[in-house]
Amino acid sequence: MKYLIFSVLLATVVYADHDHWQIQTAENLQSYREVCVTEHGITPEQIAKYKSWNFPDDEKTHVYINCIFNKMGLFDDKTGFNIDHLVLQLGQNQNKDEVKAKIEKCADKNENKDSAAVWAFRGMKCFIAENLPLVQTSLKKPA
Repeated sequence: MKYLIFSVLLATVVYADHDHWQIQTAENLQSYREVCVTEHGITPEQIAKYKSWNFPDDEKTHVYINCIFNKMGLFDDKTGFNIDHLVLQLGQNQNKDEVKAKIEKCADKNENKDSAAVWAFRGMKCFIAENLPLVQTSLKKPA
């Protein structure tokens, strides 16, 4: 019985902490990049492309973007884009309603039933095509 109570309490703490999301920093992104590079065997050449905002439409890039978005709490493989988190992340010092409208144009519901990696990549490419400065600004290091 003690173990059951402990398990329920632990699950409650883990679940409660899961909902406590914070705006991600450049330092967070760098640590996630390191993990995702290792997990998915991303080459130095690919990293150089990504750092210059060049994201080829290939499987390695898809899984890398998916990994980053998942770790940042901006995307979930089953439910897709977390619009609320994206608005908070990208809407810093911006009109939140305008930012949300821009996000919703690209955060589809995966009607094509693509893999989670393709889904995350598609949304990212759509958004940076028109809103790259907003994305770049959202990750600047604090002054």
